[in-house]
Order: sequence, then structure tokens, then C-alpha cells
Amino acid sequence: MSDGRKFEFNWPFFGNRHIIDFLQTGILSRQLSHFYIFAGAPDLGKGTLAWQLAASILCRNFADGKGILPCGECFNCQELKKNSHSGLTYLETLEGKKNISVEQVRDFIHLMNLGSFGGDFKIGIIKSGEKLSLEAANALLKTLEEPKPGVTIILLTAALEQLPATIISRGQVLTFRPVAREQIHDYLIAEHKVARSAARSLAKIACGRPALAAKFATEPKYLTDRRKISAALIKIMSGTTGEKLRLTEEFLAGSEATAEKRNFTEVLEIWQALARDLLLVRLGLEELAADEEIIAELKKINLPLATLRELPEKIGQGMKYYAANVSPKMIVENISLQI
Repeated sequence: MSDGRKFEFNWPFFGNRHIIDFLQTGILSRQLSHFYIFAGAPDLGKGTLAWQLAASILCRNFADGKGILPCGECFNCQELKKNSHSGLTYLETLEGKKNISVEQVRDFIHLMNLGSFGGDFKIGIIKSGEKLSLEAANALLKTLEEPKPGVTIILLTAALEQLPATIISRGQVLTFRPVAREQIHDYLIAEHKVARSAARSLAKIACGRPALAAKFATEPKYLTDRRKISAALIKIMSGTTGEKLRLTEEFLAGSEATAEKRNFTEVLEIWQALARDLLLVRLGLEELAADEEIIAELKKINLPLATLRELPEKIGQGMKYYAANVSPKMIVENISLQI
């Protein structure tokens, strides 16, 4: 067993240093929790850090008590890169489904109870844990109450308040915070070879979310689609009552906004960012706005200041309605007709 002084960490991650230090201390002392909850807004790097933690525990160097974690070279690390290591199991919503079912959880628990060909450890990562159905959460709870040695479950959530209190009480909750723009700027240059001017722009649009900045850098179409959604929402907010209803229907029928191609929660998050920039522009603080390319369009929206102040709250309420299975069309119409 390691004395806690023989590991070096190879985690290409930045921001949320408090969480990284906490997890690495647990590895060094071999005092890992059986259940972690990574909570925070989307694209803060929760999934990336969960994978780094899993890869470090499953790396042969961890079992040997010394070396770089993860080494990236041993058999286990190579299998993890190919997503074929039996020691790592994912649980997430199936395509076309809104919730994680109890059947999925039972399969997940079964896999977690099986042995691993790469060692004594099993790691389970649950994506969007707030989407566990009530029955699924109860099924998972039984496993959390009787943890097996060598098993660690990491639940990722962007909505901690939507998890049952019984699940939260069983886990070590680690709250992710937005990352400084300067750190994201430097990361894009160092890791993704982005030009300084582009890195500055992408870091600003990302609003403290490093994984989102990485998507912008590696998937240009992702940013293009985001701006198409912003343009559609700006038109809806600028229209008359009749136009808002027509534009909403056209927007939700479009390829960039359908539930199959883009999570509607993400559409609402883009609207939240627009609401923030709208208010900044109205207050004469446009230099603080996230996306400089759409400032001219935002200036054309002539809404009362009081309405702009209330808009983020209305969109936030829309997110809660969507979680309660209200249709996207009804949510967009409800918000747009109130402004």
C-alpha cells in the first residue's frame, strides 16, 4: 500500500482546484468515498474530472503504489481509452428517453457487482443523475446503503435540488464553480492551440464553463448552431404576440432546436445567457457581454428594464417546468408572451 508520497498526477484539468486537491488527497491516502456527487452547472468539467478519477484508480500504478496517475500506458489505461475496460461502467439516459429507468439501474448494479479483468476496483459514473426516476433512485439507494469494498460511484448532476434527499445524504457532495476567464483563455491556447484572439472570444462566450469552451474550440459547428439558436430567440423576443407564436413553432421545428438533436435544457441555458447580455447592454455595460458578435442584434430588442430584470427568473422557472415534463412549445410560448 502506498505511503501517500509516491504518486504524481497527470490530470489535464484546470479550475476547481479545491475539488482536485480533495480527490487527489483521497487517492494518496487511499481513503476514497464509495459515493461522490459532482454538482454544478453543465460544462464545468464534472465528466472530465470523473473520468480522471476513475482512470487514476484503475491504472496499474495505483495498485502498485507508485508512479504517474493515470500513466496512459498500462493495459488498463489503454482499455479505458478505448472505452472497453470492465472496471468502468456508465449509466445515462437512453436516446429518446427523458429519465433513467429502474431497469437501467438494475443492470448497472449487476455490472458493478461483477468482477473486473483489470483489477480489484469498479467505478460507476452516472450522468445527469437528476434524471433518475423515483423507482430508479430507490433501487440505487439500496446499493449505496450497503457499499462493496473497491466500488466507487460518481453521480454527475446539474440540478442537485432535484435529487432525492435520501440519495444526497449518502454521498460526498462536491460543488463545481465557474472557472476564471483567464484560466480558460490560457487552457485553450495551451491544450487546443487556439489563437490568442479566438481564445479570448471563446473564453468570454463560455462564461466560466471550461468544457463548453473546449467544445467551441474543437467543434466549430457547435458554436455556429448556438448562434442560430440565439438568433431565433432574439426574433421571438422582438416579435408581436402573433409573431411570437408563429416563430416559436418554426423554431422548435428547426433542426437546431429539436429534442432529438439538442437537449431543450441547453436551449434554455442559451436563453439565460442572452437574458444576461440583454441586461448588460441595456445598462451600458456591453463590454461585459459574453458574445460580442450578437450585441448589435441585442440592441434592437426594446423591452422595459423591469422585464429584462425578471427574464432570467422566468427562464429558470421554464427549466423547472421542463423537468416536470411540460412541453418545450408551451414553455417558450409562456416565457415569450410574458415579455
